[in-house]
Amino acid sequence: MTSGYFDFKRVRRRLRSPVTTGAGAVDSVDRVILRTQSDQGTGYGEIAPWPGFPTETVEQALEFLRSAQGNLSHLIAAVDASPAPLPCLSSTLSSCRLWEKIASFGGTLPCAGLMTLSVMETDAKVAAGFRTLKVKISPETSEESILGVLSRFPGRLRLDANGSLDLQTARRWTEFTRAQAQVEFLEQPLPVGHPGYASLGPDKIALDESFLTPGGIDWSGTVVVKPLLAGDWDDLLAWRATRTGTVVYSSCFETAIGRQGALWLAAQDPAAGTVGFDTLGRFESDGRDRHPPGPTAGGLPGYDWAGFWHDLT
Repeated sequence: MTSGYFDFKRVRRRLRSPVTTGAGAVDSVDRVILRTQSDQGTGYGEIAPWPGFPTETVEQALEFLRSAQGNLSHLIAAVDASPAPLPCLSSTLSSCRLWEKIASFGGTLPCAGLMTLSVMETDAKVAAGFRTLKVKISPETSEESILGVLSRFPGRLRLDANGSLDLQTARRWTEFTRAQAQVEFLEQPLPVGHPGYASLGPDKIALDESFLTPGGIDWSGTVVVKPLLAGDWDDLLAWRATRTGTVVYSSCFETAIGRQGALWLAAQDPAAGTVGFDTLGRFESDGRDRHPPGPTAGGLPGYDWAGFWHDLT
């Protein structure tokens, strides 16, 4: 994909209820959908930064898009020559380049249910067929509340602190996680770059915000990869082919364009396991989710993506 042109659309999505992250509460997100035309055909990708991750912002990405003036070769050259990493733009261009394969993807992967500490929600996720659940925790979360979930749920549980814990609290939750066979891992207990990770160790500790791209950090434990934030997908796949540790693929609350590409990428990993893509239905009804929700996350082969692009406003 070295010649051709592109256009893009910026969209805002408003969440039904705010999502709490280590960077604070999120009530809406901006996304940029890219469409490319080249000798390889039409491609689609999505620029989808997420709070707490050190990627370019939507505004910074838009500067590159506008400066390239619709010339695809100029955009690719500008991204490649940038002195600062542009992981969102790089992953978006990868999606556009690989779109023919992505569009035909119709496989499925088991999906973890994203939930709050609610008895009603736990029971609803169990009834829906989820075998893995993910719960956000904070410094105020009690171990008793997590034990309550485990008592009502026969599957696996993932705990995600979004970097909100101090070292003492992180050590307590690490001990809890390692003592509970049902708990798969504790995700991002400490802020990005915290030296305390060396003392916690990698056993049942997963990195999310601290990981980002393959060259970002050396961690033998589980890493969570958000494909739309992870940079060039060829580089990511090459890194995955040589890594022995567990990789979990996760959503960054993307539209159907980004979801289709991210699920295709996850499916290239034969050890992908259970992915974290239970993000559908969390936005106001804006027509930008198209995949079916539930305990399996699957692609939409043969979908009318040109129609989806046309419907974007």
